[in-house]
Amino acid sequence: MSSILHITPSYKPAFCYGGPTLSVSHLCETLARQGHTVEVLTTTANGRTELAVPTARPQLTAGIRVWYCRRWTGDHSHFSPALLWRLWQSCRRYDVVHIHSWWNTVALLSVLICRLRSVRPMVSPRGMLSPYTMRSRAKRIFHRLIGRVLLKGVVLHATSEQEEGEIAGLVPGTETCCLPNLVPLPPVAGDQTKAVTPDEQYHILFLGRLDPKKGLEVLFQAFSMLSFPRRLTIAGAGTPEYEAGLRRLAGTLGISDKVEWAGWVEAPSKYQLLAGAGVFVLPSRNENFANAALEALAMGTPVVLSHTVGLAAYIQQTGFGRVCPAEAGAVADALAVLAAKGCGYERRVIAEQIRRDFDPDRLAENYVDVYRKMAGSRP
Repeated sequence: MSSILHITPSYKPAFCYGGPTLSVSHLCETLARQGHTVEVLTTTANGRTELAVPTARPQLTAGIRVWYCRRWTGDHSHFSPALLWRLWQSCRRYDVVHIHSWWNTVALLSVLICRLRSVRPMVSPRGMLSPYTMRSRAKRIFHRLIGRVLLKGVVLHATSEQEEGEIAGLVPGTETCCLPNLVPLPPVAGDQTKAVTPDEQYHILFLGRLDPKKGLEVLFQAFSMLSFPRRLTIAGAGTPEYEAGLRRLAGTLGISDKVEWAGWVEAPSKYQLLAGAGVFVLPSRNENFANAALEALAMGTPVVLSHTVGLAAYIQQTGFGRVCPAEAGAVADALAVLAAKGCGYERRVIAEQIRRDFDPDRLAENYVDVYRKMAGSRP
């Protein structure tokens, strides 16, 4: 493989968008380290602000040649004429074009340009083609009239079997591939994956974007139903309005004194926090993969996931935690079971297994296998 173009509405250091920014950038960096030529087309999106980066020429970001293009509209449309024009001019120069996300002008119009230029792209919708997103009537209508036509003939990439099934239901007949996200995993350190010493309070952790999709209201209700000594850490950031609503809910449920608001946490502090928790919880209403859950497992920490999280099937296969419905009573029961097990989990066993099953270099080779097949089928 000689050249791969990745198109994404946001790229590092815009980590406010959570897992997709992390996994896309790590995929690009791993491919480049393996000797492939990788370029990125993206916008200056950084939440409510713009990245302070030059846009007239490509920038080297962690060794990757990145074109940051000004956007004319904010979240979540990200309309960038400069990005689309550059794609029109250059898309046929690459062996493979890989487009990330959906439901924004970067992804939608990039697919259209590729079709017009006779380029067959790979599209990673990143959880945006699911029954959860289709609750919007406008999206359902757009998908029926335009979306399915745009996606006809592309290769659709799912990050879990759950997402692959959702995609197949919405875009039947389109070729799919199932490849897990690449997530940076720190080396296993003895002091990081040792059994957590029990204290007077069982430490429950949520880490990720604060968003209604994540089921935090369910987690708070479940936490309030537990009777044993415990504490809850919320590590992440969201809109000020949503976080204020969560704080009010904690007060209403009478758990404010047991909830710590850690804010956005980055490595290496993130890994220390994950390693020190008794359990990581993600009762999301829909999650195509769950990077933060994988990071928790990489530190040896068992997890509680709702059955609508992409990694749920892996947890059921390995027994590295519990899977349950995204309902307060079910989440509370799962937490009670893990708390009773206490330090019974072999944390080093979990951490080492994760590194075998989700080794970034091996996973990147699987992506390259798909890219090669796509490049070989080009007209």
